[in-house]
This record gives sequence, structure tokens and C-alpha cells, in this order.
Amino acid sequence: MTINLFSRVIPVIALFSAATMMAQNFQTMPVSSGYTSDVIANGVGSAMISTTTDVDGVSYAFVSRDYQLTASSTPLTYGLPINGTINSVVASTPGLQFQLGDYFGNNSLRINTVTGTDTGTMVFSTPVPAFKLYMLSTSGSGSSTVNVTVNFTDNTSQVFTGQSISDWYGGSNFAIQGIGRILRTTDALGPNSTDPRLYQTALNIDPANQTKPIQSVTITKTNSSGVMNVFAFSADVYSDCAAPTLNAATAVTSNSAQISWTVPTGNQAVSHDIYYSTSATPPTSATAPNYSNVVGTSYTLGNLSPSTNYYYWVRTNCSGTTSKSVWSFSKSLTTLCGAVVPAYTNNFTSYPGNCWSNNLSGGDPDTGPTGNSVYWSQRNFLNGPSNGSAYMNLFGTSKTGWLKTMLFDLSAGGYKVKFDYGVTAYFGTASSAMDSDDVVHFLVSNDGGTTWMILQTWNANNSPSNTSNEYTFDLANFMSANTVFAFYGSTGSVDDDLDYNFYVDNFTVEKDQLSTSEVNRQTKKASVHPNPFKDILYFSDTREVKTATVTDVSGRIVKTADGSIKELDLSRLNSGLYFVTLYFKDGSKSTVKAIKK
Repeated sequence: MTINLFSRVIPVIALFSAATMMAQNFQTMPVSSGYTSDVIANGVGSAMISTTTDVDGVSYAFVSRDYQLTASSTPLTYGLPINGTINSVVASTPGLQFQLGDYFGNNSLRINTVTGTDTGTMVFSTPVPAFKLYMLSTSGSGSSTVNVTVNFTDNTSQVFTGQSISDWYGGSNFAIQGIGRILRTTDALGPNSTDPRLYQTALNIDPANQTKPIQSVTITKTNSSGVMNVFAFSADVYSDCAAPTLNAATAVTSNSAQISWTVPTGNQAVSHDIYYSTSATPPTSATAPNYSNVVGTSYTLGNLSPSTNYYYWVRTNCSGTTSKSVWSFSKSLTTLCGAVVPAYTNNFTSYPGNCWSNNLSGGDPDTGPTGNSVYWSQRNFLNGPSNGSAYMNLFGTSKTGWLKTMLFDLSAGGYKVKFDYGVTAYFGTASSAMDSDDVVHFLVSNDGGTTWMILQTWNANNSPSNTSNEYTFDLANFMSANTVFAFYGSTGSVDDDLDYNFYVDNFTVEKDQLSTSEVNRQTKKASVHPNPFKDILYFSDTREVKTATVTDVSGRIVKTADGSIKELDLSRLNSGLYFVTLYFKDGSKSTVKAIKK
């Protein structure tokens, strides 16, 4: 009995062909001979000098971006890339590149049956086996029909008949478009945002030929119209070590994620390499992996940054003829929001900001938000020319909106929070009062947003101006690793028919460091009496006081007051130790302990 070994090899090759299609190994095919014409104008001088003929038979040639008629000519904003590298825009072949021939020499296999030329051969300097061959070409003055013969190093060949190449204007499946042209006879430039075009033709190599290195390609034109121009070839190179298929990431946290992959059947996999990055740029064969020789089909990436988008790739190390696969197609993951250690600033140019929430509504500072309507949006600060801020339009009744920050880790202590704020009419920059029962609170939470404390309130009694005001609050008594801030706006139930915006910009949490002038300034001290006290706590001198706060031993603010206050009614507080902080108008502060009986 005679066994046909070749018939048993084909299914294996076909298997790898199907598997490798999941992650193509694209390589350009350098041409050692076969270009017949220079059809790309480049450098300084007339197009007649830098080209030998045209693309279309009627004097039009391609133009490179470095072309200038004279040294003082305005540089082009269109044209073929100066380095000759074409990154294909065909969606099915991400990462496919073509390398054009030298612009200073012949760079096109030009076939024009009108002048008697109907065939030509391009020879490759480095033959490689391939699953697919990709041809970059175009046709001038009408479409062309060609037969493409792929010649292998064993003197066999595979013929692709009836390949249609579109006219360089308006065709589909283009690798690049909008590259302009030049009239060789007058040097008149023809810029165009969509034309001319170079087209990508895929040539599927038969399974029986996929292990054979490709030596050359012969192009034979079979119709009379059109001028055929072939510029480059690239290959999806054959490998018996197929790339793995990535699965979606799981167990994603703020600083880690588990990735996994599936190895194609038939792969002689030994281990795997992993590469990840915040950039979507794919790794190359020369890229060093982050993790090498990983055994198994899953791995946990650690030491990631919170709320960050990562891209990752995996390749397989095999024991077969091909030692490594190409890198897989990428997948991406985004780590969860984690607590940020300041310094931090959100200027709201990207709204609402990474890990901020503006789709919160309803409730009050005691309950927290209860709905998901959006009332805080983005607009230029104070309706002026500045680029972005957060704002809430307060108009009508029964609107309650929250703008909540990301988490902050303030456990190191010594921070302050500050931001710019103001109010204008809805349209324009004119000032506006606040409705009688409208209110905007600035709040803080030490437990990630479960319970809230009011730090500052704006209402009809202290409505902000239509100029930029700065709010600053010392966070010395706030040292939670789970701190979050929020802006709360409510239109109340009474409509006084005012239509205005409340703005917030340049939200910053940073270290509270004294300047040299503040250090040298005479220190003001808080003085309270009696101490211990029963219900009322009195201040000795508050003429220079801007704000007073009372916090308990856990850091929770239990009382605030603005202005030159003389006393605080603390009758509702439980007995115990409290910290009374006075914030003075010159920016200094003083804290004193007070005991309630």
C-alpha cells in the first residue's frame, strides 16, 4: 500500500494557516530588481528632473512630502511619506506596512500595453515563505487587469489571474489616499484630501506552497486600458508557531489584573512572553517583554497604576522549527479607580475628570445622592474665554445635583484643598444673586462617600461674585486614606425666577506649605474661654478671623462658622475633647484644644 505523505501534511499546514490568521506576522519584501520607472517627484527642483515618467500616461506623477520647486517653496502638507513607509489603512490588516523604492531611483514597475510593455518581474532580496502576499499598486488613466505569478525558490509558481487594479482616483480597498500629484510639464501641484490612491491586493498562498520561500513576482497586464504601477510587496510570513488568542482580563483591581490566553491546537508551546504598556503601539520582534518564559496560560499583572488604560500582548515560545510566534493581537484593560496621593489638580479640560462622577442627584448631605441624573456639566469658567470648568445651572425648582471627586489618600497629613469658584447669569458674564432657597455646599467624606460633612455653604446670604474667587481649606485634621470631596447644588422648592450658573475650576489638593513670608509673620493664636466649657464657647478676639471650625478627635467637623464671630453654641455636642481652629484673613491659622463638660 502506498501512503501519500503529502496529503497528510496539507491539513497540518492548513491548521497553522488558520491559526496564524489570528495574529499576522507582517514583513516587508525588499526588492532587489524589477523597478522600471521613477514616478515620484521629490527633493528640490522641477518634477522633470526627479522623475523619469508619469503614472497615468498624461504627464501626472506622484509627489513626496519633501518636494519643493525651489528651496524657498512652501513645504507640502500632503504627498507620499518622506521615508517611503506606507502604513496600510485597510481594517482587516492592522499593522501591515509597505516600503516604497528609493525616490531618487526607479520606484515603480510600470506596465503600459500602449507602448508595448505588458509584463515585468520584481525579485526579492530575501525570499520568505508566506501565508499571504500583499501587493501595493495603482492604475493611471483607467483600471488595469493583471495576472500575478508568484515564483518560489524551488522553481514552482502559483498564478492569480484576473486581478483588477482600480484607477488611482476613487477606487476602494486603498492602503493610502489623499497623497496628491504633480503635472511634470508645468510643476503644477494637485492637492487632494482623498486622491490619488494606492491599492492593496491580497494574494492567498495555497497551503501546499506556504512553506516555500517566495523568490519573485511576475506581473502580466491583460487589458489595453490603464497604466499599471506596482510599488511594493509585503508578506504575512509563514510560521509553525502560531500566536495565542487573548481572553478578556479578569480580577481587575486598582493595581492588578489577571490576563489569560488560548494556545492554538498543534502549537508546540513551551512558555510565553508578555508585554504590556500604556501605549497602543504594538511590540516588534526586538521588543523586550515585561515577563519572559511564563508557564501556563494565565498571569497576574501587578504594580499597575489606578484608573489607567493598559494594552497587552502575548507570544508563544515553541519547540518546533519556529522558536517564537509573533505577538498576538492586543487587548486592553482599565484598572479600577484607586485613592490618589496628592498633589493633584483637575482643571476640567477633560470632563468630569478621571474617576470623578457627575451622574449623581437627589438626596442631601445627610443621605448622600439617591439618583443618577446629570446636573453638573462643563462650560468655560464664568462664561469667559478660559478652557473648561465644572458648572451647575440653577434655575427653576426641584433640581439637586452632585459632582463627586475621585478618592484621595490623605494619610500622610498636612494637605489643603483649594479651587476657584464664581457665579454668573446663565448667558454672558453678568453677576447674579442666588435664589432665596438655593444652596451650593462643598462637602468632604472620610469614608469614601458613605457619610458627608459640609465644609462651606453658598446661598443668597453670601452669593459669590462674577469674578474668580479662591476657596482654600486646611485639611490638617483630615488624614483618611479614603477621602472624597463633592459639590452639592440644589434649587430648592421656591422659584425666584433667577437663571444663573455656579462654577468650579482648578480643583487642587496639595501639601499645605507655608511661604517664607508666612513663616516670618507674627503668629496669631486662638484664645477661647471658658475651658472647659458647658454650652457656649467664647473667643477673645476674632476681628481678623475668616473661618472657624470645630472637629472631634476623629477629625470629623462638627461645627463651622464664617466671619468675626464672638461665640459658638456647642450645646448639642457630647462631652469630650474638641479641636477649635481659627483661619485668619492673612492665611494663617491657629488650633486650640477645648473640653466640653
